Amino acid sequence: MGAPLKETLAAALVTLSRYRGKDPFCDPFCGSGTIPIEAALIAKNRAPGLDRSFSAQRWKNMDAKLWMDAADEAMDKEFHGTYDIWGGDIDPAAVELAKHNASLAGVEDCIRFEVADAGQFHRDSEYGQLVTNPPYGERLLEKKEAEELYRVFGAAMAKMPPKWRILVLSSHTEFERCFGRPAGKKRKLYNGMLKCDLFMYP
Repeated sequence: MGAPLKETLAAALVTLSRYRGKDPFCDPFCGSGTIPIEAALIAKNRAPGLDRSFSAQRWKNMDAKLWMDAADEAMDKEFHGTYDIWGGDIDPAAVELAKHNASLAGVEDCIRFEVADAGQFHRDSEYGQLVTNPPYGERLLEKKEAEELYRVFGAAMAKMPPKWRILVLSSHTEFERCFGRPAGKKRKLYNGMLKCDLFMYP
């Protein structure tokens, strides 16, 4: 699995991809499923924190009806469509964890997870968004493995339909060289304390 992502960062990546629930959305290094799950929540227009309880609900001056009315309003605004959201990972344990996490988030019916090799990834649809967080290779031996992984993944991405929007988060300073082409745009981001670049294609 790649470096774990905070839900807030995953949601930001999905937003930057301009995904709105209409086109296919894929993450070929899905790990525990954070990015596809956030994509599903965004597609459904699920209000953040809707399934959580807050200490403010127990305040004496907090009107319980007001709180429930706000929750009802948020649920009324939720979409119930059919979405083409896919997450793949070469690790079967990661895929099972992703399925479990999607169930906890209430979006298991929106996402298809499967064991898959990112180096073999391909889609024929004209449009789509691919957002992923591959292994970074922070240690020396892992770095060489990550570089080879980026080469294989880059070769697969070179065969994708040209109108797909591809976003890859990595801390590797030589990512573009290994991937095989420069990004159209780059953004500096932090994954926890780790400084990363978001490489955006096209």
